[in-house]
Amino acid sequence: MRLLRYRIAEESSTRIGLATADGVAQLDGLEAGGEPITTIGEAIAVALADPAALAQVPVGHAWDGITFAVPIDPGTRMLCAGANYHKKYPLGGNVQAPAQPVYFNKPPGTLVAHGEGLIRPSVSIQFDYEVELAVIIGRAGRHIDIADALSHVGGYSVLNDGSVRDWQRHSVAAGKNFFRSGSMGPWITTADEIADPAALEVICRVNGEERQRSSVSEMIFSVAEIISYMSRVMPLEPGDVIATGSPEGTGGSHEPPRWLKAGDEIAFEVPGIGVLANQVIDE
Repeated sequence: MRLLRYRIAEESSTRIGLATADGVAQLDGLEAGGEPITTIGEAIAVALADPAALAQVPVGHAWDGITFAVPIDPGTRMLCAGANYHKKYPLGGNVQAPAQPVYFNKPPGTLVAHGEGLIRPSVSIQFDYEVELAVIIGRAGRHIDIADALSHVGGYSVLNDGSVRDWQRHSVAAGKNFFRSGSMGPWITTADEIADPAALEVICRVNGEERQRSSVSEMIFSVAEIISYMSRVMPLEPGDVIATGSPEGTGGSHEPPRWLKAGDEIAFEVPGIGVLANQVIDE
């Protein structure tokens, strides 16, 4: 199932829905398992435990009547694994694979939804894109074994870890956390539809030109290994998002660099999950 957060024109509040070919079925307020659905995390839990309950909900909104919201609950933790593909940029030189996942966080405010503008900051022209597979935790756990890690996944989405490269040289946190510089969406595809995340691909196109394409199997640390590692640091909770890293091909890896500029149209794709599309706008 594909679950999303969205808005309709006459309301400012964000709703939770099920994506179908004909439109969106509204799920927030639906009583499933004895309690009404109020969060995307609860919708994921119901979709995995009782998909028939959601499949019966009628379509309430046509696609042209909604706008997308970032498909995670407000305040959700975003845990990121950096340097997780074999690539030289942005590290340069003879790059050695890290001995363990390179962990950093992204706070709320850094992401926009499918169809929204990515803001190129006024303080830099070195605005870059990074397509990634996002993993959404569906079952809590602490000190999770690698062999059991995928059973803790609730779903997957498409992520753009927008990066401001000159500020990234100040610190990873500075370069990765500019306001509305990244994106996620358009929805979350539940884990039951993805038999093996390593079989997925991540693809990025800028103005129709393919810039990145890689198999998730090429990651240095697998989805299961990253989940296990993060769970050693902290208890993982339903709704937590883990970004799994981006392959070579970003704008800064070209000679000369090909930084994003206002008006650029970017499509981030994970076949089997969806396409996340954004346009760059200047701050």
